[in-house]
Amino acid sequence: MYDCQQDTCSDFSFAYFDTVGCARPLSGTLTATPAAPNDAFNLSVLSQYANGLGYETELADSTLTIRDISLADALAINARFARELVISCSLRRDPPVRFG
Repeated sequence: MYDCQQDTCSDFSFAYFDTVGCARPLSGTLTATPAAPNDAFNLSVLSQYANGLGYETELADSTLTIRDISLADALAINARFARELVISCSLRRDPPVRFG
């Protein structure tokens, strides 16, 4: 579980392993919206930062979307931009881990 107020993770692994022992990291979609109205500047800065990490970004309706982002990069973005932007991220492993 990720605690955004403390910027910490607990109770899960950063990567799972498939049947041949290869790491299968968590990845997903990160969205960011301005914390203050009409603050597109910080979305632009985040877009440039994400592009520098190798991600493509999409801006629509004052929401910046970054797809296929890794957990480590999502945490770095949250640490860097959380004061200026409202950041949400949904991470999954593909294929999902089966329990039981």
